[in-house]
Amino acid sequence: MRKRSGRPPRFAAVPNETVDDADSLDLQALGLLTVVLRHRDGYEITLHEIAEKYGYARDGLAGAWGLLQVARYIIKVKIQWAGDNQWSTEVVVYDTPATDDEVKELLESIASEPNVRTVKVEPPTKSARERAAKHLAKVEAKRKKKRERRKLDFEVPGQADSGRGRGARRGGADRGSGAAGAAAPAPAKPPRKSAAPKKPTKKKEPGRRLTQSEAAAVKLVEAAFPEQLRALLPSYRPPVLRDAILAALDSRTVDVLVERVKRRWWKHGYEEAAMPGGKGIGSAIGVAVALLRQDCPEPMCEDGVILDSGAACRTCEQRKEDRKHPVPAQRGEDQGGGAPAPRRWKCRTCHTPGKTGVEAPEDGLCGLCRKEEQEAHEAAARLQENLRRAEAERERLARERWNELLEDAYSEHADREQEAAEERERREAAERKRLADAEERRRLQEQIARENPELLAYSQTA
Repeated sequence: MRKRSGRPPRFAAVPNETVDDADSLDLQALGLLTVVLRHRDGYEITLHEIAEKYGYARDGLAGAWGLLQVARYIIKVKIQWAGDNQWSTEVVVYDTPATDDEVKELLESIASEPNVRTVKVEPPTKSARERAAKHLAKVEAKRKKKRERRKLDFEVPGQADSGRGRGARRGGADRGSGAAGAAAPAPAKPPRKSAAPKKPTKKKEPGRRLTQSEAAAVKLVEAAFPEQLRALLPSYRPPVLRDAILAALDSRTVDVLVERVKRRWWKHGYEEAAMPGGKGIGSAIGVAVALLRQDCPEPMCEDGVILDSGAACRTCEQRKEDRKHPVPAQRGEDQGGGAPAPRRWKCRTCHTPGKTGVEAPEDGLCGLCRKEEQEAHEAAARLQENLRRAEAERERLARERWNELLEDAYSEHADREQEAAEERERREAAERKRLADAEERRRLQEQIARENPELLAYSQTA
């Protein structure tokens, strides 16, 4: 953005009325206005460069810029140039808020410049207006609180006298205790309540500081989360998610974890739940941890497959069989009839305990997970059907395109053959005409020679 002066330069100082404009500006906005006023005309204003120079983050001055634009210290103008129809942005800076007449005069002056097609004022953004309203409400609330405090100070008895000055001299009644007409003693202050003992606060332990390699690996794993899940996760990294990623990285590489996240996101039905119209995701952090954790106690097992050999995991198969045929567990006392109580089972996906006394289902899933798995299979079937239809449509379009190409090729070949035939016919006609002209010329020469033999001596063709 290129700066343009709102008024002719007079001085570099900021007017007092601008410094006192607390309703529209905070200290950050006032400082940014001072920096912008300090630069000369034509300066390319980049908030990122100004923020870096004064130690702010990349977008640290965006809020202050919005306050200046709402208060009309800064007028942002969009200009369309007639040469290439391109738009450019210029910033007009005022040391006091611009009036409507000044803005109108500014637009007219820019419109009168050569090669300018369109000029318009770009209004402040919605977030900038909301920030300005919050700032004004905050300032008004503090002023109201201050006025109420002053009002209470004047209403409390004795506060007015005590507030006249700590160094004020005492009256005559204080000089002598036995003097006549002594003033009544001041009312005794109520005893101060003893403050309740503070509960000892537990000092919060500082979080673990990641090494450079760990931080890079954690970022790569977080980048593998689907976009729908990343939108639901908080902006900060929860400790439980950080610990889950580090625990998974202890036994797996980043590539294996990335594949695990993608596989489980589809296999466990989270993709179907996150789609529009789906049931949604309740806990984004819980889903992220479920995509990362190691479910099988076998170290080399990766979702039922041994990594180094590629064989099926026996532990997972045994656990599956155990869920299908649970072994009854003895309790302290036998239940009615002396039969041992059945062992409690857990869902193999969400690990939710099942009902007491109810045998585990064959698939080892609770009702909710069974529904999710069924929905996942249905979604996979729909996806396969859509892919099949898309492939069939692609093949149909390819065949049609190939037929069109063949027809175009045949048509082009026929056109070329016709053009070649026409060219041959033109050449043959020209050749016949040339021969006929030569024959006619020879006949005329012979006729002239017969009729005028005396001209043969002068003829070059004799």
